[in-house]
Amino acid sequence: MARVRQRDYFVVNFGPKDDRQRFLVRHVMPEGFTGLWFQGNGPNSEQRTIANAELTNFELLITHYFGELEIRYSWSLEFIIKHSFRYEYLPYWRERLGRYFFNRRSLDEKRRIHVLRLVMDSHLNGNPLRSTVDIMSELYGERWLHHPQQEQLHRYYDLMLDSFVEAGELSRGPGRAMEIAPQALNTLDSFSEDERRHGGTMSIQRWMLIVTLFVGFASAVQAYRALVPAHAL
Repeated sequence: MARVRQRDYFVVNFGPKDDRQRFLVRHVMPEGFTGLWFQGNGPNSEQRTIANAELTNFELLITHYFGELEIRYSWSLEFIIKHSFRYEYLPYWRERLGRYFFNRRSLDEKRRIHVLRLVMDSHLNGNPLRSTVDIMSELYGERWLHHPQQEQLHRYYDLMLDSFVEAGELSRGPGRAMEIAPQALNTLDSFSEDERRHGGTMSIQRWMLIVTLFVGFASAVQAYRALVPAHAL
């Protein structure tokens, strides 16, 4: 972590427009650029040269690794202007201040059913949560990584995911990635049904309380009238 806080360097990429391929610049030459050509987000790459005349076919992406931040620029003039004024210090100190107040908060442990519903919703939305880190980032944001409770909470959610697997609500995929199982639907449906029953019971109890109060009030009025002579009223 100490090494990450000391970062202050730039990475320049070119990429074909509307494509996931990226070119990582390693050397600048008078006639163009040499570097590594990556296919998508994978680690496989090949050496390649891009001539200056080809640059109009590519989009620029400059990433400034500054401390824990990754500041991205997609326009060269934007980079020149902001870097001239040391713009990176603005998000850096904003993040440090936000993290200071975040770390002073106590992070509550979420209930099991809440986490299971979160995993189910993420699966249905097409962005499945695959690990403890994914779940904690969804619940608390990225700042939990620096929170004093992060180790304790990580163990808590690790144990919770193991309990999901034990109950057949989740399964382990390749690399221990979490995958939702059909049993999760049964669990969520049973919980929703219990909540509806509980809500119905509470509603009945509230009406019984109101009726009891009315009956008590009417009985008190009748008792008062029986004790107090009519001419005294």
